[in-house]
Amino acid sequence: MKCFQCSCHGVTIATVVIAAALCLALPVLSKEEEFMPNQPDAIPTFLIIGIAKGGTSDLFAQLTAGIINLDPDRPDPPFPIKPIKELAYLSRPGIDGTKMLPQKQQYMEYLELLGHPCSGDTERSLLQECFDSNATKHYTLDATPMYVFSAVVPLYLRALSGSSKIIMMIREPVERTESLFRHFVLTAGRWLDRSIDDLATDFFKAISTEKGVVTALQRAADCSYGDVVCLANSWRDILGFKLMGSQENKVFAAGLYRYALAVWRYHYFRPGRVLVVDSHVFFKRRVDAMEKIIRFMYGRPMLPSEETLAASGGVHRKIVVQPMPKTILSPPLRQQLSEFYEQHVMRGLFRMLSDMRDEGAWVFGFSGEPWNECPGFEEFNAAGKSKL
Repeated sequence: MKCFQCSCHGVTIATVVIAAALCLALPVLSKEEEFMPNQPDAIPTFLIIGIAKGGTSDLFAQLTAGIINLDPDRPDPPFPIKPIKELAYLSRPGIDGTKMLPQKQQYMEYLELLGHPCSGDTERSLLQECFDSNATKHYTLDATPMYVFSAVVPLYLRALSGSSKIIMMIREPVERTESLFRHFVLTAGRWLDRSIDDLATDFFKAISTEKGVVTALQRAADCSYGDVVCLANSWRDILGFKLMGSQENKVFAAGLYRYALAVWRYHYFRPGRVLVVDSHVFFKRRVDAMEKIIRFMYGRPMLPSEETLAASGGVHRKIVVQPMPKTILSPPLRQQLSEFYEQHVMRGLFRMLSDMRDEGAWVFGFSGEPWNECPGFEEFNAAGKSKL
């Protein structure tokens, strides 16, 4: 699949992307790809924050499958035997930052849902003693695409520990939108009497009719590419509008990950503790992708069991069916949506990746289709090759 035709010009790509070769014994890493040890007090140890239909469920399965988790050759602490996918506790209604402090009710509930070994120690002295002696007996993992679009979850996590490792998966937004709509129709029975064109038409109508939305989106688009504060504040403002409360509109708004990630970059991301993965490469070259993910998470080569699972043909929760006409955008609405994402996502995507790399993030993929016709692609990858 090719990326939609991009029409903007003059985008300056300032820095680098890496396509580093990794050997099993002595990994050759750029200075940006520095492994950071996992912290005993990280809650959770690892967090997959999205995006929906970007491969998060498959990655969760790759990391927690019994053949991996209980492998006797695994040198790392295991995850709980039955970790909960789509926990999404931090984005539930009623979550209060003041109740997410140690010993507070919601803090302890979150530990319990994560399967944390210290979830039963409610006294401060006992809790700290448990962290000091037992926290590394198990790793914990939270995974949900709901987190990436929240303006407050990064603040909750920063209050919890500030040292979790984050994985973000990015998929071309128009294709992702069609895939997400198809998922809702086929697996959840939603919108059986409506087409994706119907939802897209309503989405653009909501943008044009709700007072202030057009101005807020334009303000976000006008932020300079490197102004993370402007982008983060713009996303906070956009989230406050009525149209963002509709599940139908979220199918399309979920593609605005350049704005959503700005909140995470500003409030939570730390050098060496963020990995951004190209979903398309994850699906096409899963062994290579998992090799990178394993190095990021654990600082080691893949185990034979991990490589075998990654090389298996199945993709967890991927729907393999011929797209129905109602789940495919018509050419006019595809063009309108493509132009919308071009303005709000694609013009600054590679600058965002470059800046994140400068900030110490790891990046995997983004060196071929469907990104190859998008602004900054050639500069981004040429800069990466010059670093090898």
